[in-house]
Amino acid sequence: MSQFDLKRLLGLYESLGNLKYGGTLDFSRLEKLMEPVRLGQEEFSRRHLEALQRDNLFPAWWKLPVLKPSELEAMKWIFRNPGPKNERVVQKLFDLFLNIEILSCLLRVICPRHYGIYSAPVENLLAIRAETPVKKYLTYLDNLSELQEAYGFERIADVDMALFALCCLLNEEYLRQNPDYHQIHQDYIQRPNPIKKISARNALQRLRQENTYYLALAESFLEKDPEIAGILAGKELERIVNNLLEGEKGRSGPKKYKPSSMPEKLEELVLRKVISDQVKEDMQNWWDTRNDCVHKDWFEASEEQLAALRRQVIEMIEGIRSVKTRMEG
Repeated sequence: MSQFDLKRLLGLYESLGNLKYGGTLDFSRLEKLMEPVRLGQEEFSRRHLEALQRDNLFPAWWKLPVLKPSELEAMKWIFRNPGPKNERVVQKLFDLFLNIEILSCLLRVICPRHYGIYSAPVENLLAIRAETPVKKYLTYLDNLSELQEAYGFERIADVDMALFALCCLLNEEYLRQNPDYHQIHQDYIQRPNPIKKISARNALQRLRQENTYYLALAESFLEKDPEIAGILAGKELERIVNNLLEGEKGRSGPKKYKPSSMPEKLEELVLRKVISDQVKEDMQNWWDTRNDCVHKDWFEASEEQLAALRRQVIEMIEGIRSVKTRMEG
């Protein structure tokens, strides 16, 4: 099994685009036409928008808005050497076009060194989430820069094209099974790579922002990954037990030893009459479920085994939430 190399997909951009969409944008023609605009040798005008509109594939994906003369006037020199990740330019263009994909396409054909096209397939592949379309695109540019460095691409646009080709491959079964592309798909699926790292980071960052305590986070993973859900629920159980012990510091009463393991901690709480024997038994059962999630190998578990684990973790989460509610009440 070879290492996945995103640069291989750049050479397959046209073939995969043709197979999935019946063609690709004519980037060579558009880049040549737009280069004087980027160099400041020519002002941007309606002629450039019409050239984009005449591309064979552009009208199939996007519809350009009708811009007023004053809006075109505001764009005359906005594309002159915009530089990388120019937030001011991106925001101004969004205010005019109200469509992040269209403005990203314009930036990509005018300044391919620093910009790529934002689209639904790449958004889903990298799990990009943000409060506004502009922030989504700026995040995408950051991700492209990271991949450019990781794989040694010359231009940001080339990274974008390779990612788009990868999306074509990942999203279509008939392409994945094609002998010309099958091994590339296997290399991507079976080995860690920077794309997966970025996708996981983007998804988890948002997940942590939206779920501020362990039980909520555990429930987010429950359906797809009960193993991770059980580990996270175990973190909440440990936090509860440690808080109960911390609250007992300085109080009078028997303390035969300093508890360290979970069974010892639960026994200490029973001795201090903080929890009942029944609660101790429940907590120990939940901790056993947590240990199963941590120590057992679930990678090749059957659907039946995962379903059984999911039921245990659901019981664990519900029980911990009940204890937590009583504590806070």
